[in-house]
Amino acid sequence: MSLVVHKFGGSSLASAERFAAVADILQKEPTAWVVVSAPGDTTDELLALAELREQPECFRTQLSELQQKLHLLARRTLKQPEALLQLVDSWIAEIAGFLAAQQLNDVLAIGERFSSQLLAALLNERGLRSQALDARDFLRLDAAVVDWHLSAQLLEPLKQPGLNVVTGYIARTIQGQSITLGRNGSDYSATILGRLLNAEAIHIWTDVDAIYSADPRKVPSARAYKQVPWQQALTLAALGNPVLHAKTLSPLLDAPADLVVRSSFNPEHPGCKVSQQSAIEVQFLTDIQQAALVSLPANCLLNAHEVAAQLQQPVIAAPGQAQQWLVPAAAVDPLLSLLASQQVYARVSPQLYHLVAWVKPAARRQKQVSTQAQHWLQRQAPAAVFNDEQLAVWLFEQPLSSLELTELHQALLPSVVQLNLVVAGTGNVGSEFLQLLERQQQALAGQIELNLAGLLNSRQALFAESLSLDNWAEQLQRAPLYTEQSLQLALQELAEPKVLIDLTPSRAFAERYPQFIQAGFDLISANKQGVTLPLAQFQQIKQLAAQQQVQWLSNTTVGAGLPVQRLLQELRSSGDTVHAVSGIFSGTLSWLLAKFDGSVPFSALLKQAQQLGFTEPDPRDDLSGKDVQRKLLVLARELDLPLELEQIALEPLLPAALAEGSVEAFWQQAELLDLAFAPVLADAQQQGKVLRYVAELRIEQGQAKAQVRLVSVAPEHPLAAIIPCDNVFVIESDWYQQNPLVLKGPGAGRQVTAGGVHADLALLAKQKIAAAKAAQHSQAQAAAWVK
Repeated sequence: MSLVVHKFGGSSLASAERFAAVADILQKEPTAWVVVSAPGDTTDELLALAELREQPECFRTQLSELQQKLHLLARRTLKQPEALLQLVDSWIAEIAGFLAAQQLNDVLAIGERFSSQLLAALLNERGLRSQALDARDFLRLDAAVVDWHLSAQLLEPLKQPGLNVVTGYIARTIQGQSITLGRNGSDYSATILGRLLNAEAIHIWTDVDAIYSADPRKVPSARAYKQVPWQQALTLAALGNPVLHAKTLSPLLDAPADLVVRSSFNPEHPGCKVSQQSAIEVQFLTDIQQAALVSLPANCLLNAHEVAAQLQQPVIAAPGQAQQWLVPAAAVDPLLSLLASQQVYARVSPQLYHLVAWVKPAARRQKQVSTQAQHWLQRQAPAAVFNDEQLAVWLFEQPLSSLELTELHQALLPSVVQLNLVVAGTGNVGSEFLQLLERQQQALAGQIELNLAGLLNSRQALFAESLSLDNWAEQLQRAPLYTEQSLQLALQELAEPKVLIDLTPSRAFAERYPQFIQAGFDLISANKQGVTLPLAQFQQIKQLAAQQQVQWLSNTTVGAGLPVQRLLQELRSSGDTVHAVSGIFSGTLSWLLAKFDGSVPFSALLKQAQQLGFTEPDPRDDLSGKDVQRKLLVLARELDLPLELEQIALEPLLPAALAEGSVEAFWQQAELLDLAFAPVLADAQQQGKVLRYVAELRIEQGQAKAQVRLVSVAPEHPLAAIIPCDNVFVIESDWYQQNPLVLKGPGAGRQVTAGGVHADLALLAKQKIAAAKAAQHSQAQAAAWVK
């Protein structure tokens, strides 16, 4: 089993309810390791006690209040808290002695010890085998450096099956003295433990469910990321990101474990993964309100990252200027002292600046800011600018407001819409669509996020915050069976905007389109059943889509990837009037009749087509002409003609004698095909013509006449010169009368069909992008008015 280390911070353990929520999370993973911080603000209260040791009366009052607080938390959390209450009393009794002996770290350890004992006791009460471990029993540091070998040796005998709940923040020196690990020390404890255990992942549970593109308290439009590449995480940590810290990441520099930031307040959210395998590109805006510019002598060889680790404060080498460092105001004096100890004497800017840094995407092509950002920066006139391919830093003499940071964030990182995709049907076309999806995601990256949120076939449905394209088939195979009700509930709960992509051949599924539209979905359909439903049902779906302001795109139901429907739409929207549409709509029948010259019997060609995968399993489905009839109905409805399927005259290629019976019986009588087609071919050849199976729709005086039949055409006819499998569409209109508009190309196959579906998806995505930009423009105008 893969090993995961979970770390829960103080906000996750601030009350009995929060301890119960943490236990709920761990109940689903009863063999993990857990690192805990002190509950709530307990560490601050212990520090306050230390400051009161010279004021006995106040000290005793505060000590009593702390004792009562811990007692109350234990009683509210546990059914039988007596054993823990005795421990608390013994720890409280030791505080005065520790302070007298100047052993502050032993006092500060009480918060984490309490959390580990309380959580372990709660888990045991729930029937989960658990033990509390004091990290000081195994974690050894030598001059702030972890002794990995000794720590691993001491940890080994302490391991036990079940849940091991370990104190964060505290450790011991090689000499055995208690120490604390400083700011964000519990996160550091978790990554140290993860490396000692060779864990697959370390989950940092806190009160946020992601790493954001900016501080959401300052920039409300900050974007939540699901993944952050490792190198960018290191850059963020160096800049003093409130979630990621260089010290936290350091144990994982040469370890394969992922770091996942998650919210204990929203445990179903997958959080944000910091992965060394991630290749995605993200970007950030971060700031330090008061920063100093420190200039170092040219011969200084100190490394900013190493100095930052010693100070436990951001020390940023100015991009492109190795001898200039940027540090928070609070770090200036400690930095100067450290430099002086190394006989390095630096100059510090007399003025403090508001530092704003842009962590750029990893791609080298994005070196410059957008035009919008350039204009914004020109208005704000930064005092200094430092820039390289990964990072840009601006120093402003006056502090930027939250509104100004939001404006810059919007200029640098235009808001990206997330469009949730649910794909129904995972056969040939569905598989090909999913294989092409990653390329489409990359093509639209930075404009819109195409997020695969659901997959389903006729039996199973899989929904998640974001599904992986790497192993979707295995995930779907393990997914539960669904009912119509459970599927509808899952679809309703999915966040908008969202699109359902129907790649099934199912009429029953198409009849549920009204439900999907009412659940807020746009529709993309390669399923002809929806657009050939009885006219009343079809019109109901169209009207409902218009009412709900969603799109129903079905451009692959005829011609696969050929844009015949879109062409008809564009002709009509530009003012043209279509009078006729005709052509070859079946790739199978196109191949058969293009090959049929009398040298090989028709039945033999049909057998060859089946072996090549060009026909349906039962070739009579192709020869019946019903598929061509349905496609002609689709185009008629694209022209708003009120036709029903039965109003399209159909002359099948299939002799009536072969229509009944099994497929085996059909093949046994296949010579009847040869008897039927031989004289028809001979007659065509005598006239110098070729055979084609043609669909034709004509509109005369507002009345439509439609038919599907086998015809003979002259060599110069647009339908004569074709490549086997081609579809051909001939469009006659006001603008194209004497010389009809001809659209020709492969009209079948999973690649071209999947590509056509992606063309519909790209069209929908661009509409969503345009809508988002319009909304952003309105928001910007409103913000400017308020300002």
